[in-house]
Amino acid sequence: MGKKIITAGLILSCIYPAAAFTDSDLDGVDDRYDKCPNTPFNQLVGPDGCPLGKARQERISKPKGTFYLKIGGGYSKDGSDSSVYSSVSVAYARKGFYLSWTSYYYFQNDYVNDSGLGNSFLYGSYARFFGKTYSIFGLNIKLPTGNGKLTDNKFDFTPSITLDYIRGKDDYFIYYGYTIKGDSNKKNVNTVSVGAGYQLSKKFYNSLSVDMGTSAITGKMRYYLSYFSLYRFSKKYYATFSYSYGLNNAATDHSFFGKLGVRY
Repeated sequence: MGKKIITAGLILSCIYPAAAFTDSDLDGVDDRYDKCPNTPFNQLVGPDGCPLGKARQERISKPKGTFYLKIGGGYSKDGSDSSVYSSVSVAYARKGFYLSWTSYYYFQNDYVNDSGLGNSFLYGSYARFFGKTYSIFGLNIKLPTGNGKLTDNKFDFTPSITLDYIRGKDDYFIYYGYTIKGDSNKKNVNTVSVGAGYQLSKKFYNSLSVDMGTSAITGKMRYYLSYFSLYRFSKKYYATFSYSYGLNNAATDHSFFGKLGVRY
């Protein structure tokens, strides 16, 4: 049953933060208009994203980056098998650079009949605008921190690129990642996600995508229809939710993942 180990939740954790976060410092101003990125959460900003009355000072002082703490949990089901897990992430963002560490803990994992600490992931990226296209170049590294059957004790490397075309309140994105497996008995994995999103309000964003990825065991394609949403409770607190539905027999039937985040 190892070939059925859930990957959708991990893929979404990397894809959607890159594709959906067009307001990186969560101040209500799109990145393409934000002349003062990474403003503190308690600052009131103007249309240009700079603190009111302090625009010139903010540009000169070169504000420090933003720290993130994210706590989440997920559930997946494939036939009679299911998995329940939690995650903890810490991240830092500054001037287009983003670095995060995420660790997983499995309360139940029928796919490998084991529970406990799962693998961890180190993700780094650099983002910038080319006209209206937000481009993210990333590298995700799987660290074999898992216990027992929850790890293969190998490092995996996934370079990726995301292109997000932003047009007012809606955006259109494509993601491609290529996973180089450390285990020579497994195949390298291609992952593609194509979708669109819409900013319903300053606090609520959602997107829909089709995700495609090859199996590391069989090489067969897995197809998913995925929904993602982001809701900002305030400039400091936010939540995300994602759901994936497997479109073919090789894909996991259902996957849910929710996360609460705080920024400093």
